[in-house]
Order: sequence, then C-alpha cells, then structure tokens
Amino acid sequence: MKIRTFENTENLILQTLELLRTTLGSPGNLMLSGGSTPYVIYNRLAADPCPVHPLRNLFLSDERMQPFSSPKNNAHNLLPLLQGLNCHGNFLQVDTKLSARAAANHFEEGLERMQTVDLGFLGMGTDGHTAGFFTPEQARIKDQLALHTQRPDGMEGVSVTPAFFQRVEKIILLVTGESKREIINTLLNNPQTIPAGIALSNHPNVELWTDIPIAD
Repeated sequence: MKIRTFENTENLILQTLELLRTTLGSPGNLMLSGGSTPYVIYNRLAADPCPVHPLRNLFLSDERMQPFSSPKNNAHNLLPLLQGLNCHGNFLQVDTKLSARAAANHFEEGLERMQTVDLGFLGMGTDGHTAGFFTPEQARIKDQLALHTQRPDGMEGVSVTPAFFQRVEKIILLVTGESKREIINTLLNNPQTIPAGIALSNHPNVELWTDIPIAD
C-alpha cells in the first residue's frame, strides 16, 4: 500500500479535487465514498463545477437503507454534487424504497455491467470498517458484488463487496483527522485484524491519503 501524507487537510482536499476534475472529464466508472471529508470535497466541486463526460458513471460504495430525503442517506448528501455537475443521469443509485435484499440485488445488477472501474475512493472508520462492511467475514466475500447488512448503528445497509474491489483499477483510501491515527497504525501493521485491511490485502493498487504524519 502506497502512503501519501499531506501537510494538512486542505492540501489533501485540493489534490483530491484536482484528481476528480480530471477523472470526471473522461469516460469510465468512478466509485465515491461517503464520509465527512468526502462530502466537503464534493460540495466544493459542486460550487465550482467541471464538465462531466457523458460516459462517466458514478456510484457510492455503500448506502444506508434510509429514505432519500433523510440526511442519513448517502445519496441525499451527494445531491449537491449531482445537481452542481448536472450528472444525476450518470449516477447508479441504491433504491432504498426496496427491501435491503432486493436493493442489493438491484445494485449488483448495475455493478455487473461495470467490468472495470478506473478509480475508487473509500473511507475507513475508527473501528476499521470500510464501505459498508464491518466484520472479517464480510471483508472476505468473494462470490458476489453487492451485499445487504445489518449495520452496528441499527440501520440496514447495501454495499459493494471486497470481490468488487478487484474490478477497481486504483483505490484511494481517504483517512483524515487525529481520531484515525490508531486505526491507520492498525491498518499498516496488523491489517488482518480489521475489515479494511482484510478486504484490501490482495488489491494491487491501493493508496492511503492522509493528513496524519505516519511514523517510519
């Protein structure tokens, strides 16, 4: 895993914005992550939009099974970006009006059509989860592209799986804030103990982007 340490969060945001602008202007598939830092980035891009190629598809790595009108729904929080870039038609959305199982099946049908994803962003929680899976068992799924889960917060969720990660040519793990220092150290030193480490262990092109100085 390649590590890029930025002097501060603002520099990380600016570099991510530059990469997003370049990526969105070309055809392909782009996986986006939820989370506080990504939404700051998306809202910045919405306020100063860039062209989106007609054949550029976007989707979120995971979704909470909450109504689209709810702030707990990831697509709801992505709406300013979709509106600002006028690309709602390019977005593969989890249908939260369905049951979680049916929504996962429907999402998987859309993912199946994406044989390759040129770029994907992920986050990582202080518990070591990434995307929408939280257990070592979920981090080892190899026979499906999407799954539905009972989340630790009591909500149901739909997520891509580690098997789908193998279709993503490059994954950037955005992890910011001092509260993430301990879990970053775990990811780098004992990856087999957390879902993110297990899921990404066999991926050939993962970069960790962080504003936390990493000790040698």
